[in-house]
Amino acid sequence: MADHLGPGAVSGGGGLNVFGPETLDDGQGAASLRLLYTRPEQRSDDELEALAAEHVHAHNTDYNFNAAAGLAYGITHHLTLSAELPYVRRDDLREGTRDHVGGAALNGVEELGSVSGIGDLNLLAKYRVTEGMGLGFAVVAGIKTPTGSTHKQSREGERLETEHQPGTGSWDPLLGLSVGTVAGPLQVSASALYQFSGKGAQDTRLGDRMQGGIAVSHRFASPEDHHVETSHHHHGDELDEQSEAHARDNWTAFLELGGEWEGRQKVDGEIEEESGGSWIYAAPGVRFTAASGWSAGAALALPLWQDIRASHPDIRYRLMLSLGRSF
Repeated sequence: MADHLGPGAVSGGGGLNVFGPETLDDGQGAASLRLLYTRPEQRSDDELEALAAEHVHAHNTDYNFNAAAGLAYGITHHLTLSAELPYVRRDDLREGTRDHVGGAALNGVEELGSVSGIGDLNLLAKYRVTEGMGLGFAVVAGIKTPTGSTHKQSREGERLETEHQPGTGSWDPLLGLSVGTVAGPLQVSASALYQFSGKGAQDTRLGDRMQGGIAVSHRFASPEDHHVETSHHHHGDELDEQSEAHARDNWTAFLELGGEWEGRQKVDGEIEEESGGSWIYAAPGVRFTAASGWSAGAALALPLWQDIRASHPDIRYRLMLSLGRSF
């Protein structure tokens, strides 16, 4: 589930993944850095060998790390364009193998090594349909472009499968929506983003993806600040574009309830039945926003429920960090 993470939140909404309907004003910009550390459950070599004996193409890593740099620009008050380029690292990739020697099946584990590189660039456009501080609604559309490497090799010099590469080699349309409302210091947002996976490198079509959830946040600020519209955020609400006359340092605590679903992948025209899966998590977090426009946030995602098929390990936890600057 962490091999190819989806794009980051297009705009704020209380959490670091859930995005609200807010957009940047025309001529305003924002930059961000998003860091994600995913720790999977560890499977022993014996477990990987047992899965290989059942013809399950299973793997494990020590951890998965993603660092994504993002930029956003307000074309109009209603339309914001954004781009995000990730760096991907998978540490100590191991995979169960099944070979046939002299008519006998031999199961084992191959040490593929660590894999890292630039991933696929995400381009997104977000259009805010509504006005003001009431119930807001926005639609999102975009595309994931094949900028990442698809030719990384194992320790033995063999080309790794597409699911283990930093890039996918495919053009994937993105479509989503968000709703949100503000009541004094409280903000509630919900969003969903769907990725239609195209055919990529090595005749591989990774499964479609959907990510979404709901976030509730509480902003600790003076009463007069609660009347100021905080409607310009990017990448997890860490870029709080308040009017300069009212801007103050503030803290926000939030709770995000989210989930991800990934469909089965298809390789050489055949569906891998034990690929894909889904999980639901709770992510409490905190964010600091400075009057100067800098901000930083952190959240820890813990699984509440997961049904990840055997080719991928379950998720133990995911640590999410963000750093932003508005201009």
